[in-house]
Amino acid sequence: MQHFALARGRGTLHGVVEPRPATAGAVGPWIPDGPGLDALQGALGVLGAKWSLVVLARLTSGTHRFNELLRQIEGVSRRMLSATLRQLERDGLVLRHVYARVPARVEYELSDSGEALLAALAPLLDWGKLHQDEIAEARVRFDRLQLWRADGQEMQQSHAARQPRVPGVY
Repeated sequence: MQHFALARGRGTLHGVVEPRPATAGAVGPWIPDGPGLDALQGALGVLGAKWSLVVLARLTSGTHRFNELLRQIEGVSRRMLSATLRQLERDGLVLRHVYARVPARVEYELSDSGEALLAALAPLLDWGKLHQDEIAEARVRFDRLQLWRADGQEMQQSHAARQPRVPGVY
């Protein structure tokens, strides 16, 4: 356990930092090699788009037409949904089926890779649920600390501006 104190301006901020045990897998600490890191970044890049996870989640219930997805996903524009589906199809996570009719009928469904990705994300979902309160609290603490720092800088600047100047001494 390590104690710290930050002194500035109006008061002192006290806290305690407790060390955490290193997270280790069955074989040891998780340290990806170069190709492993590239593969992981590629997988996360697929999910980096704002609407990707939402679209993939909607497709878990089966095949959907474009307008069904558009109605189900609140806040997405036609253009963004189209671009997201196109990217997910390009990445091999979504299959697009076009039926030659008038008007043309297009349906989307998860590919085997898309289903495997969602299965791989299940532990991350569990982690997110388990740590969501901790993350929210950390964000509140960080935001408070940022405000405290900004107040301290503002006080220093206003104090420096109020310093009486002695003639001839600079």
